Amino acid sequence: MTGWDEDALARLRAAVARGDARAGLAALAGRPLGPVLQYAGDVLAAAVATALDGADAAARACLAELDARGLPGDAELAAELAAALDGRPSGLEALPVDLGAVAEALEGDPAEGLWLLDLDRGDVLAPDEPYRDEPCSDEPHGDGRRLPIPSGAPAGAPEEERRGRARRWLAGQGLRPAPRVL
Repeated sequence: MTGWDEDALARLRAAVARGDARAGLAALAGRPLGPVLQYAGDVLAAAVATALDGADAAARACLAELDARGLPGDAELAAELAAALDGRPSGLEALPVDLGAVAEALEGDPAEGLWLLDLDRGDVLAPDEPYRDEPCSDEPHGDGRRLPIPSGAPAGAPEEERRGRARRWLAGQGLRPAPRVL
């Protein structure tokens, strides 16, 4: 990844996970957005919402790159960024969920069982997780407890594509990822 070494990428990932817009904006500074658009968009939406210096210009650049690239999840993230830039809600409910965990569930083997998304806590429960006896719904937000995650998506895609695929599925359920805080 040109301009992105493992240390810089780790700082960006950590900033997204913590919802730390300032640290995320610092990690993006002077580096190309293209290789990390799915992370950059999350950081920049938060940076715009908190009115950090330089956030609007960077968010507009990210929005243009997302629109041009068009990978899974890019349109959904572009809509989030556009809403942040316009100062309006996106219309999707925030859920503190890890996109990587959703991507893993989407790539699961259907024969191994059903993965579930806990709609209260944002946890992604593997087929063999304990405490899976609570109600489950096939409808988005069904009973407010658990949502089945369809499996069988092709594995082995690059991280950007995996995150985007997870983001697209979440948006289809009326959800958007939010930082997981303790």
